[in-house]
Parts: sequence; C-alpha cells; structure tokens
Amino acid sequence: MSNFLELAEDTFVEQINTNLAYLTPGQNLFDQMIGTIRGIVELEQAKRDRSLENTIQVLGIAFGGGAIVSGVVTQHIDKPFAPTNFKYPISPLVLSLLWSFLAVAFFGLVARLCIQLRRKGTKGK
Repeated sequence: MSNFLELAEDTFVEQINTNLAYLTPGQNLFDQMIGTIRGIVELEQAKRDRSLENTIQVLGIAFGGGAIVSGVVTQHIDKPFAPTNFKYPISPLVLSLLWSFLAVAFFGLVARLCIQLRRKGTKGK
C-alpha cells in the first residue's frame, strides 16, 4: 500500500507539473486576450460617448436658436409683417410655432454641419 501511495504521489506531482507547464503560457494568452477585449470595449464606449456628445450639442444649439426665434416672433404677434389677403388669416400662434420649428431645423442643420467639419478637421491633423 505504501508503494502505491509513493508511486501515485510521484505520478500525480509529475502530472501536475506537466499540466502547469502547458497551462501557464495559455494563461498569459488569456490575459492578453482579456486586455485586448477591454481595449476594444473602451474604444467603442468612447465612440458612443462622442456620438452622444455631438447629439446633445446639436439639440442644444437647435432648441436654443428655436427659443430665441420664438421669443422674437411672439413680440411681433400684435404687429403683423404684412397685410394678408387670405379669407381666413393664419393664427399668430400657428405662425409663431411654424417659425420656431423652422428655426430649430435650421440651427440643428447648421450645428450638425459645423460639428462634422470640425471632426474632419481634427482627423486630418
């Protein structure tokens, strides 16, 4: 029985050392793979953050410009720009909303173009 225990102990110790010799390089490869995946995830997250930042900038500029135009137009509600020839003239509220929506669209497009031009300018450097 003691001979079997010594033989088994020697065999298992040798097998464990062999397994460690095979697994240690693989462990280094897994560490490198995990590091690579973390790097890829951080890059993708940075891209999403940059995209969200650009979207917030465009919306902020667009709604700010629309609010300014809406404020200016509402001051001129009592003073029509020109006499209308319509049988039923457009309500000042509808006209104010129309100008506000147009201003939001205009400022949004201008802001988006400026951000795209800025991004192309920084990529070229």
